[in-house]
Amino acid sequence: MALTSTDNSRFFGLDLSQWPRQWQAAGALLLDLPVLRLLAPAVRVRLRRADGRTSDWDASQDSATPAATRQANAAVHAVELPADRVLERHLMLPPLAPADLAQAVQLEVASASPFGPGQTVSGHAATPTQDGTCRVDIAITSRQQVEQTLLEAAAGQAPEVWVLPAAPPAGGALRPIVLQGFGEQVRQQAARRILWLRLALLALALALLGALAVSPTALLRQRAGQAQAAFAAIQREAAPQIAARDALMQRVERLQAVGQVMENQLALAPVLDMLTRAVPDGAWLTQMRVEGSKLVLNGNADDAAALVQRLTSQPGVRNARLTAPATRPQGASKETFVIEMNLDAARYGLTTHGAKQGGAP
Repeated sequence: MALTSTDNSRFFGLDLSQWPRQWQAAGALLLDLPVLRLLAPAVRVRLRRADGRTSDWDASQDSATPAATRQANAAVHAVELPADRVLERHLMLPPLAPADLAQAVQLEVASASPFGPGQTVSGHAATPTQDGTCRVDIAITSRQQVEQTLLEAAAGQAPEVWVLPAAPPAGGALRPIVLQGFGEQVRQQAARRILWLRLALLALALALLGALAVSPTALLRQRAGQAQAAFAAIQREAAPQIAARDALMQRVERLQAVGQVMENQLALAPVLDMLTRAVPDGAWLTQMRVEGSKLVLNGNADDAAALVQRLTSQPGVRNARLTAPATRPQGASKETFVIEMNLDAARYGLTTHGAKQGGAP
């Protein structure tokens, strides 16, 4: 039976043990952006030079610039280690994360140091170059040399130990090599506290700006919601009136339709009066049919064409005509006809004569 061991540091093929280093590398890359570099705090450092003079420097990240003014008490003290007491090494490396760069420097120090592991003290400073590489300056010395320098400087508190470049720029920024393990943690912790405070203030300012940008939209949205709610309430309150109005409009439409039908209907009394005057004594009607404003007559007459002429001459009569040629049955003395005509509703209409009868005293 084979025993298998599981590696808890891997999850779906991902090495979880590398995540902290990757996050640190990402944070360092972000903090190296020009915008965020402005947030990096400068800590005042009082440096005691190898010749005994003192000067104040503002140390920010990996560089230091001469202080414009001198303070009574500096936050951090540093001592310069003379160049003749250190072994310098120079490397050209591709851009690396801080953790990877520190590991590469440790390998170089371990291979180049003439001192024992317990006596070796080192530090490095990385400077980006124009061709995209990184120049790494390494300083290696023994702990005995550093302790002797601190004793000669008579430093009261645990100071940092700096190794300055052989030809530092006049009045400009420089990248000192800070030897690890003496007093640099005090400055680094103070810088981290100030940096986190500035990042928190920046995040708060961005949040306030975001709130100011979103507030008008949120206010307009709230007002729109209130308006919609008020409109819905008005609709609910006006629902009975709207229903009554719709019912009234339907009744009005029906009345209008009835009125249009009534306007085209003929009143029998004036029609019969006109026919009584227009039809001669020798003619008679056998059938009369009213179709709206159209009147159809069936009957017999001596001359159907003459009857059509008489009907056409009557006021309000239009388009009087025979729908078919008049016929005279064999042995009959009269012609049989079917006459169709249109009557003016304004003269013979039911509404006109109904209004007159309703208005009569």
